[in-house]
Amino acid sequence: MIRKGNLRDISSVLRIYEDAKSFIKSYNSPQWQSGYPNADTFYDDLENNRLYVYESNNEVVACASFHSYEKDYDNIYEGSWLTTTNNYMAVHTIATNNSYRGKGIAARFFKYIHKNFDVASIRIDTHKLNVPMIKMLEKNGFIYCGIIYLSDGQERLAYEKVLK
Repeated sequence: MIRKGNLRDISSVLRIYEDAKSFIKSYNSPQWQSGYPNADTFYDDLENNRLYVYESNNEVVACASFHSYEKDYDNIYEGSWLTTTNNYMAVHTIATNNSYRGKGIAARFFKYIHKNFDVASIRIDTHKLNVPMIKMLEKNGFIYCGIIYLSDGQERLAYEKVLK
């Protein structure tokens, strides 16, 4: 079940972040290896009403944050977004507990957005070395659109899935 995150979820979400950091490090991607995401990320997402969690057997096993706008997506290079509207949902800090990885939870988050938000598309980005994430995005119908740069200058591959 997907629901809005709350303050009681902090220990579970922070554990999920740490699991994800270890997993990403295992295949030599530098993504998420400099402290982010962390407790500040959790509190910021909670305060801005964009933290969502996935529960299984009354345990939080995955999380994601849904952003109605992402300034880093204003400029895209070596390609273009599939949609030209700003009516999209950006997904960030999507992560799953180690024991639940590969069970389709990310797809459930994407379906949740489609069902519960009136948006034309979902946009997401990842590091070029995050091959498991790239494969998951492609499996879920996301199309590679080009390169975006984060506010700190880091390059990311940009993907989009059109919903309507």
